[in-house]
Amino acid sequence: MAAARSGTTAETIGAVFAARFIALGGVVLFSGALLDRVNPVASAVTADATRFLALIVLALFWDGRLDAVILVVAVLIGLCEAVSEPALLLITPRVLRKDTHAATKPDGGSDASHGSGSPGGNASPDGSGGPDREEAAVTAAYGLLEGMRNTSGIVGPTLAAALVAVLSSSAGAVAAAVAFGLSAVATRWAGARYAARPVPDSPVPDSPAKAGSAEPDADASDWPEEPLLRSALGGLAVLWRVRWLRHVQILAVVHVLLAVGPWMVALPVFLLGAGHSATVYGFVLGAFAVGTVVGALVGGRVTGRSRGLYSLALLGLFGVTVLAPVATGSVLLLTAAFVAGGIGQQAFDVVKMAGLRREVPERLHGRAFSADFFFSFASLPLGQLFGAVLLRFADARTIMLGAGVLVLVTTAAAMLSPDARRFSSAPLPPAAPPLAPAHAAPLPERAPDAGTR
Repeated sequence: MAAARSGTTAETIGAVFAARFIALGGVVLFSGALLDRVNPVASAVTADATRFLALIVLALFWDGRLDAVILVVAVLIGLCEAVSEPALLLITPRVLRKDTHAATKPDGGSDASHGSGSPGGNASPDGSGGPDREEAAVTAAYGLLEGMRNTSGIVGPTLAAALVAVLSSSAGAVAAAVAFGLSAVATRWAGARYAARPVPDSPVPDSPAKAGSAEPDADASDWPEEPLLRSALGGLAVLWRVRWLRHVQILAVVHVLLAVGPWMVALPVFLLGAGHSATVYGFVLGAFAVGTVVGALVGGRVTGRSRGLYSLALLGLFGVTVLAPVATGSVLLLTAAFVAGGIGQQAFDVVKMAGLRREVPERLHGRAFSADFFFSFASLPLGQLFGAVLLRFADARTIMLGAGVLVLVTTAAAMLSPDARRFSSAPLPPAAPPLAPAHAAPLPERAPDAGTR
């Protein structure tokens, strides 16, 4: 806002956002490889502290014109985001693990939950409770984490815009810096709990992905000897080896490149052409953001053997969102469709993250989460570019119809895979043999009566 007021062109302002994206997309695979070698708590705290200092510098020295200061800050923000996003996904399960185990110990009187289809039953070898309950707790935590992120994504820009409008651009930068400072303190507090919870062997029996992981077992001291590029590519390889994760990543790339990107470009053109104002465009996007908050919490409750089927069905709601502007001009119906799309997309992401954590060996989690983020993120600018090219050959209505049909058809096709319907590569547990009919126990012989002898 301050740059626009000072006369900076839209192209130049766009360069700032591009700088952040290039920094984020360019290093996210490597940041995952580093997170598997170092303490993710220290990495996340360092990322937040760096953003805190960068924004304080921005508040003190930026005069509203685009210069080296804002470009450097944009690059730093992107680099730190590439570290903090996967780091928080690594920290959360470790912080919860001991508490979950304590709540599920047999002597605590708590029963293991049922229905996830994990092989080997619900009891873990150490008697700390079944993997079902731990997975449910981690999935719920991921849902809460994503819900908080999405909430801040709605409240943050609104608060920043109000501060800039009422006070100055420096006030907005200071508020953002304070938020990152608080995040660093909270992450450091979680780090104390993280360090106190040693990582046991995974209570979930090894899946085919764990049996054929991208790298051989190695002591932590041996990891730095591997080239960083090879280590980063190992995250891509491990996702590819797990069949349902491979299907999901292909689905994400197809959606982002051929549906989401073109739809994002065509949506404002279509709405304005249909007589809606720019306010309606902003309103429905805000409705989608609200839906993602709800969807994160919904996804945190999706567990059990059919979790993948439920998640893919929820993702299909996004196809309805894409088609909604073509089907109706009612702002009320559009709002409902965009809320539903946000719910479905975010719920799917939460359950997918929990499944990735379950299927991939823990020593590869940093690389795997970073690779997943890369697949879902890196192709978006290409999709938007593809959408801009399509607008030269087709109208916005046709693009949106094609995008909506593509989302619905490809999501339904993903449901054909049994692994994708379960979000698991582990074999189903064998069916219990039928119980033999109970026979009446023979009556004991009557003891001879002494009087009859």
